Amino acid sequence: MAYGNHFLDTLEPDDAAALHPHLRRVEVEAGRVLIEQDSDIPEVHFPADAQLANLERFPDGWAIQTALIGREGLSGLAPFMAGLPCGWEVAVRTPGTIWVMPAKVLFERFLVSAPLLMKLCRLSYIYQMQAAQHAACNALHAALPRVARWLLTAADLTPGEPIRFTQEELAGLLGAQRTTINETANQLKDRGAIRHSRGVVRILDRGLLERLACDCYAMERGRIEGAGVMPEARPEG
Repeated sequence: MAYGNHFLDTLEPDDAAALHPHLRRVEVEAGRVLIEQDSDIPEVHFPADAQLANLERFPDGWAIQTALIGREGLSGLAPFMAGLPCGWEVAVRTPGTIWVMPAKVLFERFLVSAPLLMKLCRLSYIYQMQAAQHAACNALHAALPRVARWLLTAADLTPGEPIRFTQEELAGLLGAQRTTINETANQLKDRGAIRHSRGVVRILDRGLLERLACDCYAMERGRIEGAGVMPEARPEG
């Protein structure tokens, strides 16, 4: 059975036989909170065509998106493996289908399965690499190449689907003002790289968008493909 989630679809046969009976399919709406910040993790979530967001919430009510999770993996990976509360909130960014499994089932399985443990470690490495790369990128690169990078990354997480980004979300991800994001999106639109309307972005010329993106996208993509945690990106435009 194909789940539409790369992690689940590439499990070793023994791991698949042990884990698949515990999966259930759930349709989720945008904004739904799946894991509360600083809470334990009773369930893990594997997106198919949905996208999840990691958000850091502050005492004054502000919440900043720090990462996106798509069909490559699962929610709350590092705290789940460590058996610790999740230090961020996980919420649905783009509605769609996810697969849900009791965290205890996956935890107990990786304790006895070296292939599954390695698979989880490789994905954890990719998430940590992305966090480090994005922090450096936000400090060094201008807004336009960073917006191009995020759009390409979002497209890779759910290939073939429109990209749903509000200007507020992009501003939070890039640490930029909304006016800057609006100007940048219009520049990409004028160059023929994208089309955007009411929070929906479609890539018209992926090759152009890749040329406009900063080096971080190519660096990340090479590491991700080298780790085998996601299929190669599909050409668009």
